[in-house]
Amino acid sequence: MAKFMDKVYKNYVWIVIALSLLGYFAYRVLSFDGTLQSTLQDPHTWIQIIFVIWLNVNMVSGAYDSGTSNGLNSEEFELADDLNNKLITNVNNEMKDFRDYVRKLNDHELVTVREDYLFKVGDKTKEELTEEELAEYENLKPIRHNIYGFNLPLYYEVTKNGHIDYQASIKKNEGKLKKQIRKGLTGVLYGAMTVNMMFALENVGDAFISLIIISVGLMITFLMTYIPQVFKFKYEIPKKVILKNTLYNSYVDFKNGKHKLKRMVDEDADKSDSKKDDAIDNDIDDSVSVSKLQLKQET
Repeated sequence: MAKFMDKVYKNYVWIVIALSLLGYFAYRVLSFDGTLQSTLQDPHTWIQIIFVIWLNVNMVSGAYDSGTSNGLNSEEFELADDLNNKLITNVNNEMKDFRDYVRKLNDHELVTVREDYLFKVGDKTKEELTEEELAEYENLKPIRHNIYGFNLPLYYEVTKNGHIDYQASIKKNEGKLKKQIRKGLTGVLYGAMTVNMMFALENVGDAFISLIIISVGLMITFLMTYIPQVFKFKYEIPKKVILKNTLYNSYVDFKNGKHKLKRMVDEDADKSDSKKDDAIDNDIDDSVSVSKLQLKQET
């Protein structure tokens, strides 16, 4: 099943186009009967529109929840989640030092991009730049490392006030009233569709074509909701966790004096002894997890 869904993901754009063409074909088979004014005044028109909207809303909800569930249970996400939890545990113990390192790293990126530019224009110094080159030099945009949310779990829920709620209990009948109201509205919709209805064999063909058009639309809705959601957990999130791990390991190397950042050479020399004293040995044993994640991304 997983391999099948991988193929669907890789080709789902073409599947959506094919379904759209099928829906268009079914639409062209039908012919419009009556005038626009009479159609708009017919209550059955609005009942059908509301019904189709109701179907699509439910399809989006179901496809989103199904994609989330399958993504959370995928091997790729479980590996990424395990590695991310190890990163959270380590970085929370030294967040201040980690932030200081990222600030220095961003300064390092600025120095690097400016040095690369000076080399590109002829290995010049800043003073040798022309007015146009200097303006471009001052407006260079280096890579910026943003660690907002670095120590958050991969999947969590927040309240409207932005709080993470850790309550794990469920009250009896919680949410029951809302479900009853929704089901009541569903009952009203289906009731309106069946009032004073009589079976007419000659309507079966038109009804079947209409059903094809609606079904095609629902399938497109499902694919365009489910596929991006499940592969967000299988591919996008694991890739970001690998980047987080790389950043944290570079911080550990910096803390242990294994490499230096530009603009920090003098400061590092002055504090070489203190850095040796502050050296940390919490490098995450993640070689297996990272290699598995990278292998999954490649396949």
